[in-house]
Amino acid sequence: MRITEIGSDLVEIDEENLNDKKLLEIPRIHLIKLSFKLLTEYKIKKVLELFDRTNRFIIDDNIRIYNDFLKKTNKKFYVSNKIGTKLISFLRKNNKILLNLNFLSLHERDFICGEGIFCDLLENLEVIRMTKEDFESHRKLLEKWNGNVIISNV
Repeated sequence: MRITEIGSDLVEIDEENLNDKKLLEIPRIHLIKLSFKLLTEYKIKKVLELFDRTNRFIIDDNIRIYNDFLKKTNKKFYVSNKIGTKLISFLRKNNKILLNLNFLSLHERDFICGEGIFCDLLENLEVIRMTKEDFESHRKLLEKWNGNVIISNV
């Protein structure tokens, strides 16, 4: 397991910080969440040029547009669930996912966090986002897992 730190290993890029020089000073960004309100090919190209060493991206909307562009590159992207996303349809629709436990309904979260289900889930995920409490309660399983854990407050 690898812990992915928000703000150093993982950054979020949108129109507001696309030209932020401070982001370019971060030595190695492992994941970039693309959060453009008005998505254009220019913005995607600019991110790919500025952060040419980053090969993994997170998206949660405009999936078809991102897919059309990113499939022409050697970059990998994960689709992240949003608040209110129906879990079963989300898991069936997307191949590479980042499951954000914080955005699940209480019922879905309880179901997913059951030990048998959680083990099966980890076999099909590369990245998961969770609270510190969720991380601590699943630490033993996660330590044996070969994926990325993003620990967040929200």
